[in-house]
Amino acid sequence: MTVPTVPPRRAEVLTVYVIGLFQGLALVAFPAAATILTSKTGYDLSKSQYGLLFIPQVALAIAGSLALPALARRFALKRVLLAGLVADALAMGLLAGSDPIQTESIAYPMLLVATGALGLGFGLTLGSISTYAGAFMPARRDVALTALNVLLGLGTALSPFLIALFTDVGEWWYLPLLAAGGLLVLVGVAAVQPMDLPATPARRAPSDAGGSRPGIPTLFWVFAASERRCSATGEPRSWSARGWRPPRPTTGWRCSGRRSRSAGWPSPWCPPG
Repeated sequence: MTVPTVPPRRAEVLTVYVIGLFQGLALVAFPAAATILTSKTGYDLSKSQYGLLFIPQVALAIAGSLALPALARRFALKRVLLAGLVADALAMGLLAGSDPIQTESIAYPMLLVATGALGLGFGLTLGSISTYAGAFMPARRDVALTALNVLLGLGTALSPFLIALFTDVGEWWYLPLLAAGGLLVLVGVAAVQPMDLPATPARRAPSDAGGSRPGIPTLFWVFAASERRCSATGEPRSWSARGWRPPRPTTGWRCSGRRSRSAGWPSPWCPPG
């Protein structure tokens, strides 16, 4: 198969980076809503139920990342990206849609399906946009990937803040609804663009490459480690509770039995104790 040599359009590059931002928003939506998921006035999940929510996410994120090269060879990278975005949008839609039935027995299976879809979407989407970002700017590959990671990190930082803000002014599920809507828009935007990988002497597209597999993204392991660290103490990772207000800088707070070393804003992964 011949790889197109047409240089990427600016719209294609912008699409990749906006996808990174929305992937970050979706990635930590569940930890950001931890207080609501475990609250007696919310979903009332036990510590065990809350912890089990992330098993499908971790498993399918690994599976999606490992399957990416084979899927890209068979279906083309653009289709894999679209599939990942649809999975992310499905996860956010299920999370938002579970709110009216949060006290019913069907709510927990919906959340399990949602975290599984989010893990699959993360594994497929992040690998795809990382490939696009590097291929679109081969001469500045490190800069391109750094910029993508910055936007991804910005999304993960905004997610708990936005849930808390929406809880204060309306409903917490506005965030997953916003993320689902944005992801669906990006599906449409990416679908109408060529999203072809430029050919470079040093690199071939995954659809033409051999059996090499990309490593699982580092951010995924950071996310999984953070989940494990806080879940060991049963502490939710969210500030979004009824009547939440933006936190003020603190001089000392506890997370997983450790005291912060310096003053500053609390981490979104563990709340002030």
